[in-house]
Amino acid sequence: MINFQFSLSFGLLLVLVTLLNAKTKCYHCGLEISDDYVMFEGKSYHKACYEEHVQLRCDHCGETIEGQFNIADGKNYHPDCYRDNILQKCDICGDPLQGRYYTDYWGNSYHLSHPRDYPECSSCGRLICESLTSGGYKLSDGRHICTICNETAVTNEYQVESSMRYVRRLLASNHISELPEHIPVSLVDQGRLKRVSSLYSDAMKGFTDHNMNSRNGVVVSKESHIYILSDLPQTMFRAVLAHELLHVYLFDRSLDLRSDIREGFCNLGSELVYRESASRFAKYQLVNMVESPDPDYGAGYRKMSDLLARRGWKLLLSELVGIH
Repeated sequence: MINFQFSLSFGLLLVLVTLLNAKTKCYHCGLEISDDYVMFEGKSYHKACYEEHVQLRCDHCGETIEGQFNIADGKNYHPDCYRDNILQKCDICGDPLQGRYYTDYWGNSYHLSHPRDYPECSSCGRLICESLTSGGYKLSDGRHICTICNETAVTNEYQVESSMRYVRRLLASNHISELPEHIPVSLVDQGRLKRVSSLYSDAMKGFTDHNMNSRNGVVVSKESHIYILSDLPQTMFRAVLAHELLHVYLFDRSLDLRSDIREGFCNLGSELVYRESASRFAKYQLVNMVESPDPDYGAGYRKMSDLLARRGWKLLLSELVGIH
């Protein structure tokens, strides 16, 4: 919506003239003017003709406009009518959005001050408040989750097992089927995830701990243990799980790839889950992956996604060792 504000005192010349001797005709009705008249933009009008047919009127309330007014989408409004009835309202507080404002991925528009007033959901990025998310929760590790994301939050072993079956089937349909039969998955809070990984990034959602047992220099067994943040929405949990399972895939094959290739490849697992979902939440996460400035999870993922698009899963997997 394009809005302009004008004042009649500048753009319009409104003059009330006392008729002297000259005979003047009304530009609107064509009849002779015999009393006071109005001159507007060089034309003469009966006062009543001007007020009823020529003078600007508010396209909201219908009353005449005098003084300043707003123009939006070719219509004229009193400033109060425009502010209270036409101007877009803040989705959080309901007040008019005047000047600069923010619109998030979900289409919510609000004043620039509100991000200081409300926490952001750690999963979907929405501001957590009644009007946008019906509230939310603060977890014991300091993370915030909105009510919308909490509806499918993974918090128990049954949900983990169900997601494991789903992700294994999805990977198998893309030629990734030779994974260990039993891979333990633990739900942890952010503090424990940082401790087991020795990484201190709040952006981290999962980590896989690998152990290799050897005898006389010969590898006799390999074990992996996956740790994933609790309370992630189901789609995000499955995307993180797919990422970590691809780490297991690489470890079992002793594929020691460069970090950007390794994390970029594992992010293809997350991409599979998000594309399979096709929900708006999944699209939001894909946008974040594509736009990530991180050299491994962003640039590395984009490189591997491009290779996958050109070669397909079967050929990509066969060429992993030689990719650099």
